[in-house]
Amino acid sequence: MALFMVMFLAGWNDASQGPLLPSLQIFYNLDYLVISIIWVFNFLGFMSSGLTNVWLTDRLGFGVVAPLGAAFQALGYVWLCWGAPYPVFVLGYVFVGYGLGLQDAQVNSLTSRLPGASTKMFLMHAVYGLGATVSPLVSTEFVKRVPRIYLYFTVSLGLAIITLVVLALVFRGRTEDQVVGVRPDVEKSASGGKMKRILTTPVVHYMAIYICIYVGVEVTIGGWAVSFILNERGGNSNAGYISVGYFGGLTLGRVILIPLTLDAYHSSIVAIALEVVVWLVHSIPANAACFALIGFILGPMYPIVMMVVVDVIPGELQGGTIGWIASLGQAGSAMMPFITGALANHYGVWILQPLIIAFLGFSLVLWFFVPRPKGWRA
Repeated sequence: MALFMVMFLAGWNDASQGPLLPSLQIFYNLDYLVISIIWVFNFLGFMSSGLTNVWLTDRLGFGVVAPLGAAFQALGYVWLCWGAPYPVFVLGYVFVGYGLGLQDAQVNSLTSRLPGASTKMFLMHAVYGLGATVSPLVSTEFVKRVPRIYLYFTVSLGLAIITLVVLALVFRGRTEDQVVGVRPDVEKSASGGKMKRILTTPVVHYMAIYICIYVGVEVTIGGWAVSFILNERGGNSNAGYISVGYFGGLTLGRVILIPLTLDAYHSSIVAIALEVVVWLVHSIPANAACFALIGFILGPMYPIVMMVVVDVIPGELQGGTIGWIASLGQAGSAMMPFITGALANHYGVWILQPLIIAFLGFSLVLWFFVPRPKGWRA
C-alpha cells in the first residue's frame, strides 16, 4: 500500500499540469515557451536524482531514500503553493522532480524483487494511472472555481506529507535487502563501480531512451491535450476532462492487459494511427475517445520494460539500472513537454500531434534493439 501511495502521487503530479497550464499562463501572463520552462526545472530535478540514486541507496538504503524523496517533493509543493513570482515559482519544480525521481527509482526496484513481481508491477503502475485520472478532476474544478490557481498545490502538499509519513512508518529505515531478503550469489561492489557498469552497458541505454520517449509521450499528451482542445478545437473549461479520459484509459490498460503478452510494435502503430485521427478529425468527442484509446494501448509498456530489466540485467545491477531508467523516464516527462511548448509557441499547439507521431515512430526503432527473454513478444 505504501508503494501504491508513491505511485498515486506520481500520477497525480504528472497529470495535474494539463488542466492547470492554461490558467497558469493567464495568471502569469506568459506564452507557451516561457510557461514550458516548468518542465526544464523538472528535468533538472529528475536528472539529479538519476545521478545520485545509486550512491544514496548504497549509503542510506531504501527506507531512508524513499522518505527523503517524499520530503523533497513536499518541499517543492511548499515552494509552489504561495503564488510566488514566476522566476521563483518554477524553482519549486526542481525539488518536486528530484523527490519524484528518487521515489520512482526506489519503488520500481523494490517491486521488481517482490513475489509475483510482474503482476505487482502492472498494478503499481495502474495506481499511477489512477492518480493521474483523479488529478485532472480536482485540478479542473480548481480552474473553474478558484481564482488563485496556485492553491491547488496545497492539496498536493497534503498528499506528499501523508506519503512521507507512511513510508517512514512502514519501512522504518530498512534497506531493500532487509525488506525482501539478500539477493543470492550477488557480488557486492562500490557505488561508483556499479554506476560505471550500468552506464557502459548498451542495452541499458536502449531501454532508458525508450522509456524516456515513452514517458515523455505519456506526459506530453496529458500535459498539452487540454491546450490542444481549447485552442484547436474551440473547447471550454470542461476540456480538462480530456485528461481524465486519457489517464483513465492508461489505468485500465495496465489492469485489463496484465494477462496478455503485448506486441510493442503493433501497440505503437495503433497509437500512431489514433494520433493521426486526432490530428485530422476536428471533433472534440472523437478526439477525446482517441486520447482515451491511446492511453489504453500504451499503458502497459512501462511495467513491461521494468520486467525485461529483471530478466536481462545481472542481479547486483538491477536496482541501479531500474533507478536510472526510471529517472530517465521522468526526465523525458519533463524534456518532451518543454520541446512541445517551445514548438507550439512558434507554430501553434496543433504541432502536438505530428510531434507525438514522430516520437512514437522513433520508439519503434529503439524497441528493435531491446533484448527480450525467450517467449516474449512485447
